[in-house]
Amino acid sequence: MTIQTTQPRSEKMGSVAAFANAFAAGASLFVAVALIGLGALSDPQQLAALAISNPMPLIVQDLLKFVSAAAASVLIVVLWKRLRDAAPTMLRVATGFGFLAVGLLLANAVLSLFAISQAANFSANDAATANSLNGIIGLVGLAVIVTNGVWYLLVNWAALKSGRLPRGLCWLGVVVGAASLVPFLALGVLVLGAAWALWLGIFLWRAK
Repeated sequence: MTIQTTQPRSEKMGSVAAFANAFAAGASLFVAVALIGLGALSDPQQLAALAISNPMPLIVQDLLKFVSAAAASVLIVVLWKRLRDAAPTMLRVATGFGFLAVGLLLANAVLSLFAISQAANFSANDAATANSLNGIIGLVGLAVIVTNGVWYLLVNWAALKSGRLPRGLCWLGVVVGAASLVPFLALGVLVLGAAWALWLGIFLWRAK
């Protein structure tokens, strides 16, 4: 009786987390492209100038990282529970990479918010420190994408082999994971990741 009542509740929590993750990914993509701009994202000097003149899009983007981290944490646990019997070793490794990605995402958000708050001081007094900090933020962000990509690969491969998630969803997750290992595909990963999360959310909501 406990398993029958607890599992649907877990699925519903996972569904809500997946929808939240899809929202965070879509909103982040909108902020990045429409409010920050692709030019600023690829140019540290433009990004620094934006942090001084109009920091709100950058702040919103960082706040969305907290939403994504919370939603991802729930999804990691829900999928671990769903798949652990089918591939226990793979799921332990995947869960480790998943929570590592969450921790790195939170570190990236905190460092970025700190850099935004100090942008004017850095620009006027200590450009070298600003450049070093921005470099660290960029490396941590890259580490987030890669470690999250490993989680996508392992979880979706385990689900594909066990048949506990739809095959199409699993293959999409494998594509997201593989694309995450290619740095210049970051925006594409965001789009595909949002689609994967939305599909997962619908599936888990309907699961019995």
